[in-house]
Amino acid sequence: MMNMIERVARAICSDDGHYPDKYDFDVPREDKRNWEFYVSCARAAIEAMREPEVEMIAAFWRQKNNGTQDVGETGDARSDYDAYRAMIDAALSEETE
Repeated sequence: MMNMIERVARAICSDDGHYPDKYDFDVPREDKRNWEFYVSCARAAIEAMREPEVEMIAAFWRQKNNGTQDVGETGDARSDYDAYRAMIDAALSEETE
């Protein structure tokens, strides 16, 4: 089972146009240095999300309280998992300046 760092590293590697399946955390390879670059990027990305933005917190509580992100609506998706995903969706939808 992959941990979060490996999942993020694989996503960055794939987004970079490479094939993450050729890398392996446990097997020393000649291209291990390349894989360590993606792991380092993944750690940095996860660390950057340590301090949530206001909109992320708002999305979390909208989901927990209302079960949806739709204003004025209610739904059944009130679990911590749903609220966490709402936070991440809010972060991904932010515009970069």
